[in-house]
Amino acid sequence: MLYRRLGKTELNVSVIGFGASPLGNVFDDCDESEGIRSVHCAIDLGINFFDVAPFYGITLAETRLGDALKGKRNDILLATKCGRYGLRDFDFSYQRILESADESLKRLKTDYVDLMQLHDIEFGSKEQVLNEAIPALQKIKASGKARFVGITGLPVRYLAAIAKALCARHSSPELWHGRITIRTNEKSRGHSGRCR
Repeated sequence: MLYRRLGKTELNVSVIGFGASPLGNVFDDCDESEGIRSVHCAIDLGINFFDVAPFYGITLAETRLGDALKGKRNDILLATKCGRYGLRDFDFSYQRILESADESLKRLKTDYVDLMQLHDIEFGSKEQVLNEAIPALQKIKASGKARFVGITGLPVRYLAAIAKALCARHSSPELWHGRITIRTNEKSRGHSGRCR
C-alpha cells in the first residue's frame, strides 16, 4: 500500500481510504457482521484511513465503525465530521459542534480522532462558520479530542472565501476538502492554495 501525507497534517494516510458511509446503510442495507469484516479486511490490506460522519446513516455508520475498530484503534487514522446531522439538518453553532464531537467520540468508542472536520459548510452561514464553528473546532483540538481539524464543502469558491477570511485571522485548519473536476476546474481556478 502506498501512503501520502494528508494536507498540512503529519498524518501519512493510505492512498486508498475507507469511506464508512455504507456501514450506515446509506446506499443499501449492510449486514453488521459483514461490515465489521470489511473494516478488518481493509486494515489487513494496509488501509489506515477511515472516514465517517454522524450524517451517514444518522449515526449508524459511526456506531458500527466504533464496534469494528475495537482493539484496532491504534492501527488506523480516524476522521469524522460535525455540523451536518441529516439531509436538511445542519447546525454550525459553537455549542452544537462541541456536543457533536463528544457524541461522535462516544459512538466511535475512542477518546480522540485524528481529524475532525466541519461537514458541508456551504449549508451554514459564513458568519456562523467563522465565528462559532471554527472556534469550536479549535477548542476540540486544544482539548486533545482531535489531532487535526478541517473543513469540507462545495463549491470551491466558497471554501476559498472561508480560507481567505481565516488566513486574515491567522487561523486556518490543516485540511480543506472540496471537489475539483475537469468540469468545475475552470470555475475554481486560482482558488487553491490560499493558506500554505
